[in-house]
Amino acid sequence: MKKSISKVLLAAATTAVMLSSCSKTPDESRYIPKTAGVVVDLNAKQLTTKLVTNGITMDKLFEATQSKDTSNEVMKAWKDAENSGIDMQSHFFASFVFQGQPAEHKSYISLTASLKDADKFEAYLKKNIANFSLKTQNDFKYIWEEKQHAVIGWNKSAVIYISAVDPSNLEKYNPGGSSSPDYGDPIIDSATAIIDTAVAVPAALVTTEDDAQIKTWVAEVDHLFHLKKDETAGSIEPFAKLLKEDADAGIFVNPEAIYNSGQFTMIPANVKKLMEGSFYTGTVNFENGKIVFNGHSYMGKEMAAIYKKYGKKEIDMDMLKKYPSQNITGFISYAFDFRMIGDIVKATGMDGMVNLMMGKSGLSMDDVLNAFEGQLTYVASDFAITKKESPYFPGEFTEKPDAKWIFSLKVGNKDAFNKIMTSPMLKEVFTKEGDHYVVVNPMAAATMPAMSINEKFVTLGSDSVLLQEYLGGKGHIKLPDGIEGKVKGSMLGGYVDIEKIASVIPEDKMEEDEKPVAKKAKELLKDVTFVSKADGGDVQHGEAVLTFKNKDQNSLVQLINLGTEAAKVMQARKAKDKAYEDSIFAAPVDTTVAQ
Repeated sequence: MKKSISKVLLAAATTAVMLSSCSKTPDESRYIPKTAGVVVDLNAKQLTTKLVTNGITMDKLFEATQSKDTSNEVMKAWKDAENSGIDMQSHFFASFVFQGQPAEHKSYISLTASLKDADKFEAYLKKNIANFSLKTQNDFKYIWEEKQHAVIGWNKSAVIYISAVDPSNLEKYNPGGSSSPDYGDPIIDSATAIIDTAVAVPAALVTTEDDAQIKTWVAEVDHLFHLKKDETAGSIEPFAKLLKEDADAGIFVNPEAIYNSGQFTMIPANVKKLMEGSFYTGTVNFENGKIVFNGHSYMGKEMAAIYKKYGKKEIDMDMLKKYPSQNITGFISYAFDFRMIGDIVKATGMDGMVNLMMGKSGLSMDDVLNAFEGQLTYVASDFAITKKESPYFPGEFTEKPDAKWIFSLKVGNKDAFNKIMTSPMLKEVFTKEGDHYVVVNPMAAATMPAMSINEKFVTLGSDSVLLQEYLGGKGHIKLPDGIEGKVKGSMLGGYVDIEKIASVIPEDKMEEDEKPVAKKAKELLKDVTFVSKADGGDVQHGEAVLTFKNKDQNSLVQLINLGTEAAKVMQARKAKDKAYEDSIFAAPVDTTVAQ
C-alpha cells in the first residue's frame, strides 16, 4: 500500500512543500483544536506562483526527477490528484494532538485541507478504494481506511483525515518508517490519504476492534468539524498571529498541551507550571536570493518574571571585534545571564538535587552560575582542508578541516570564580601563577589548546600566537558589510561564510558524473546570519537568513533546480548500474556447433 500511496504522495507532498499562505486567517484553521501540541501549516498559492513564474511546473519536475518507466505513472497519479476535488491552492495543516495515557492510543495526527468539489472527492475515493463503503454522520460523510486505521471525513468545503500516533515512538513516523508495530504508516504516507487514501487497498472485514476504533475516530472528526471558536487553536493569540503572517510555511508548538496530555506523567508539576502559557512559532519564506526563517518564543507568566528579573542583556561586541583577522569563516556571540538558569532550576524544585550532586566538588550551583557573566564569543577564520601526517604511521596523510579560532568567556563574580578554580575538582589541574591560572602538568598542557585564564576572562585559542594577538587587543576583525549592525544589540548573533567553506572542499575524490552537480552546489550558497532579540518583556524574536549567491532568482527555485540536476545524475547512475548488472547476468550465448 505504501508503494501505491507514495506515487500520489509525490504529487501531494511536492505541492505541500511548495505551499504558502495568504494574509487573512485561513478557513481550514477552524478545524484545529487548541489541544494540538504541534501544528504545521503549509500553503499553496504563494509558492506555486513563485515556481510557475520561474518556469517550474509539475510536468517538468516529474519529467526531470522520474525515470521513463515511472514518469508517466506518477504524472497520471498527479493529474488524478488535481481532479480529486482537493483545493491544491489552499492551506494544508498537519496537527499532532496528544491526549490520554499512552496505552489508550488516543493521540492522533489530523490532516486538514479545503475542498473545491466534494462530489469529485467522493467519486475519486470511490474509484480508487476497493470495497468503498460510504457512511454519513450529521453533516459530513466519512470512510474508514482499514490499513492505516484512519478515518477520512469531509463536508462540502473541507476534508479531515485522522490516524492514531504513538507519542512514545515518534521516530517511526519519519519517512523511513520503523520496523516496530504501529497504528499506521509513516506520516508521509498518511498525508497522501487526504488525496488518495489506500489506492488499490485489498478488501478487509471490519472486526469488532476496528468497529470500536471507527466510533472513536468518527466521534473525533465530528468534534473537529463542530469546534466552537474558543475551542480552536485560533483562540490562542500566538497561533492567530502566526496564521496572519504572510509566510510560505509555519509551525506552532504548545508545550502545555503536550505536558498536560497524560503522555508525559513523569514531568514534575513544577516544570509544567513554569512552562504554563509558553508557546513557540516559526515561519519560513523563500525569497529572491535568500531563505528567511523567523521564530518567536512566547514566555508564560513565571518564565517572563525570571527574564525580567535580570533585565535585557546584549552581546559584548568588543569581545568579537578584537579578533585579529581579515579572513573570517564565522562567529557566534551570546549574552545570557547564567543566574537565570539557577532561578529556572529553583522554580522546578530541582536545586536541592543539583547541589547534592555537586557536593563532592565543594561547590554549589550558585557558585558556578555566579562565576561567569554570561558573555561568550567563538570566532573562526582561515578555514582550509589540509593534509596531515599520521602520528602513528609516518608517510600516511589524511585530509582534515582546519581553522584558526578563539573562544572567550567573561568572568563574573571573582570570588565565585576563584572558588571554582581552587575547588577539589580543579585544584589538581590548575595552579595560580601571578594573576593567571596555568595547567599544573606540562605534558597535559601540551595536549590542550592555548589558553589564558584570569579573573577577567577564560580564553582558549587554536595557537599561542593568535591567542596573544587577541589578548593584546591590537587586531580588528573584518566582517562583511551589514553584519556588525545586524548583530549589535542582540542577545545572540552569529555568521557563517558558507561560500568560503565550500570553496575549499576538494573534488578530486568525486566521481566524474558528480562533479558538475558538486560545482553547482558549491556555487549556490553565500552565507547565513542569525540573531535573537527580545521583542518585549515576554517575547523573544529570532531570525536566520540563508543567503544565495544568485540574488535575482527565488531561493526555492534554485534549490529545486539543483535537486533536479542531482536527480538526473542519480537516474543516469541507476540506469548504468542496471545495464551493467544485466550484462553480467545475461544468459550466455550457446556457441556449440552441432556435430
